[in-house]
Amino acid sequence: MFLVGLASLTAMGVGAVLFLPRIRPVELLREFVSTDWKYIGVAWVVTFVANELAHRFRAERTFTGLVYAVEGPAVAAFQTVTAPALTAVFTAVYLVGLPFIALFTYFKLKAHDEGEARRYALAYVCLVALATPFFLLFPVSIPALYPGVSVEGLAFKLSPVIEAGMFATDTMVKAFPSLHTGLSVLAALYARKAGTRYTWVATALAGAIVLSTFYLGIHWIVDAVAAVLLVLVAYWISRRVDPERLDPRRLPASGLRRLRS
Repeated sequence: MFLVGLASLTAMGVGAVLFLPRIRPVELLREFVSTDWKYIGVAWVVTFVANELAHRFRAERTFTGLVYAVEGPAVAAFQTVTAPALTAVFTAVYLVGLPFIALFTYFKLKAHDEGEARRYALAYVCLVALATPFFLLFPVSIPALYPGVSVEGLAFKLSPVIEAGMFATDTMVKAFPSLHTGLSVLAALYARKAGTRYTWVATALAGAIVLSTFYLGIHWIVDAVAAVLLVLVAYWISRRVDPERLDPRRLPASGLRRLRS
């Protein structure tokens, strides 16, 4: 987890140099302390709660067989060609690409339009909230753990540290829908509001993240399809909320007094 966090922060730094050259570090830190931590904090709390609920209260029965009945062994085709170097690249994309694209997209959007950044944060929360009932009531294990399909957990074989870390932070039975797919596609969808160059980078990275989930044996194709459908719902909701209502600095004085009381 430490290595993933360090790599993600490094990627954020590189992204800031490439896509936020006019933003000064002191200004960025000041904005984070005054405002950004609220939106990012809410997104983190919702994600944390969803994971904890999935760990503690998911249904005992799993529905992996039903998913397999729908799509069969199609996901095994993504492991037709494998190589240690390719596995290392896709593992890095899977572990570091998602936290980078999900977090950096917020700051990139804010540099262009604060309202769009708030809408994106709302869409993120909506997407995780929409996925949580499936994690609880419709648990599905990853393809690598299902005996009916010839798919290997390539990331697990890359290093015992990676295997231990992934099993420590994920139940591996909440594959449906794929949040890796959903959150990366959502970020790429909102990246269109933040400039053409970043749109291309975010879209390519989102595609690589989705592909990595299949290649590494972590998600079914059905998981990705379901995630994209939920993204469309979350995006639709976020576009129908006035971003000014999501800005705590613009609450009326009476509203602030009620919150304080």
